Amino acid sequence: MIENNMRFLADNNIQLNVCPSSNVILGFAKDYEQHPIKMLVENGVEVTLNTDDLLIFNSSIENEYLLLYKAGTLSVDQLEEIRLRGLSGRR
Repeated sequence: MIENNMRFLADNNIQLNVCPSSNVILGFAKDYEQHPIKMLVENGVEVTLNTDDLLIFNSSIENEYLLLYKAGTLSVDQLEEIRLRGLSGRR
């Protein structure tokens, strides 16, 4: 089922805007290392990294990238691709 959903997203160029810190803090992801963004990226789903409410989650966009990098979730190349997609607005 999950694979079918990811294939649908990838095949239809549906981009997801992901907020890792809020996902972890709210319990939708166990931790940064096991965050589902890795599975999404590896299955061709286009994502961007975003922040949630700064006052509640206390994380900047730079911190979101750093947390995923330090946890080994995504490579530098994967994070750079996500960064460029977010800056350019390309889909």
